[in-house]
Amino acid sequence: MIIILLYFFLLIIILFPLGIGTSKLLSIKVKLPLDIVLLGLVTITIFSSLWMFFLPLAGLWSFSLIFLSTVVFFYNRAEVYEQLKISKNNILKLSFLNKLTLLFTLLAIVYCTSLPAYVIDNESYYIQTIKWLDKYGLVKGLANLHVYLAQQSGFHILEAALNFDSVYDRFNDLSAFYLLIGVVWSLESDINDNHILKYYRKGLVVLSLICFTFISAPSPDTAVYVLTYILIYKFLKLWHHWDEKEFIILTFFCCQIIYFKVIMVLLFILVIMIWLKYYQVKKNVSWMLVGLLFLSLFIGKNLVVTGLPLFPLDYGIVTETVWELPLSVSNFYNGITKAQAFGVSPKVITEMNAFELSQSWFFHSGLEGLLNKILLMSILISFIFLFTKKVKPAIKCVLIVFLFHVVVLFVTSPQFRFFIPLLVPSAVLSGLLMFKLSHKTVNFLILTFLFVGLIIATFTGLQNRLTDNDLMIRNYNLHALNFLIQPAPKSIYPNDFKKVTKNELQYHSPLNNSFLYGTYDLPLPAVNERYVEFMENKYQISIQKLGDSISEGFKYVKIKN
Repeated sequence: MIIILLYFFLLIIILFPLGIGTSKLLSIKVKLPLDIVLLGLVTITIFSSLWMFFLPLAGLWSFSLIFLSTVVFFYNRAEVYEQLKISKNNILKLSFLNKLTLLFTLLAIVYCTSLPAYVIDNESYYIQTIKWLDKYGLVKGLANLHVYLAQQSGFHILEAALNFDSVYDRFNDLSAFYLLIGVVWSLESDINDNHILKYYRKGLVVLSLICFTFISAPSPDTAVYVLTYILIYKFLKLWHHWDEKEFIILTFFCCQIIYFKVIMVLLFILVIMIWLKYYQVKKNVSWMLVGLLFLSLFIGKNLVVTGLPLFPLDYGIVTETVWELPLSVSNFYNGITKAQAFGVSPKVITEMNAFELSQSWFFHSGLEGLLNKILLMSILISFIFLFTKKVKPAIKCVLIVFLFHVVVLFVTSPQFRFFIPLLVPSAVLSGLLMFKLSHKTVNFLILTFLFVGLIIATFTGLQNRLTDNDLMIRNYNLHALNFLIQPAPKSIYPNDFKKVTKNELQYHSPLNNSFLYGTYDLPLPAVNERYVEFMENKYQISIQKLGDSISEGFKYVKIKN
């Protein structure tokens, strides 16, 4: 916990100068300290994404990042000190209850992120994706080694850029940092906000109920939840009052969210709506360059890692590179994702019609089934509000994008966590429209969400009751004192492995191979021997190196009968 606190402090020291430097470069005066920190994170996302095409995100990168931040600080000392002073004053202005809430949340976040990771995806590809980026940068055809490594989320690129792995090997805590930013943002206030915006802002704390359990893993979800919530707040303000500075920030945030999780692409509709609304006043299209920059990074990384420019949205677009991921394997990956959402196996889902799939999704067992039913109720409420006259156009725009997002997810992969980024803001707005809440009630709800979220994250027995996935069952006890100084190891599984050599490729396979896709925190390259055999038997393909070193990449070769 103590080490995590020091890490957060280091991030703030690095991000403030970079955020201020970026705002000056773009000729926008950012007044809010939290916007500056978030802009600093966007800056590092862009620079690290360019760097990884040529060099690994460790050692020289870390030195260059700190050096750049230091240089920018010396050139902008006055602005940095001013923003730090504003940050201090904002915290001092908080009510006594909000100060206690902030302190409690800070301690809860550093405690929860110090716990062993609860997300099974952490054991299949989160750790390994970041590890590859740290040691080698982007690697050609890495998806051919393990199809889950095809994703290369922009969040994992940012995580690799800021985990300082060459100094300490247990930092993968940006999810927690984003949640902390979100909670601080929600406790602050803007005197110009109306009733809806004031309490909408406080509603971000709802995310703590969901995120406390998952921030110990480097999942992009928490960052996407927080950024989307803040983005919608900025959209609602911009709808009523044009501010070019805020519009540029909105565009950067939106592009970063999509870069973190491509399924959020419909968020860009909100940016376009604002631009169209004020087009006659501000006929500036330079903001489109931001979108083109992130689109280029997205396509570039996909071409290197998979050979498919729009993965996972391949739709038959091929490049015929030597390391191109076979479309059959790409379709297999999409099939796994979709089957998981419906609670069935990839084989069974191909034999089900639309009605049977809907039934399976609605009657999904465990917590996910309950959440799916809550989701349907929220969708219905949002749909009704679209035809209610008292609902303002800006809120209707948010609800429309949410409903479009729902349709896209039902067609692709309706996992509940994919709905959350737009579900929570839509639900909060709907709740504020239906109920007139007093200040005391709002404060009570905030504390309730925080406490319940912490309880769920702390008690493993309760977590085990909330999942039907055997791989997420925790069979060990958690003691706060164990993590008082430093966080738990990145993986909950032991790093026992055996070396396997096949087709001149030597890889590390876990001795605990009950999880087909599990690679844990094993040395590179890591892949389950069962997975390799599965690909050989199902698709008649074998993994080979592109050259003499694993840094040169991987390819699939058709097995000759």
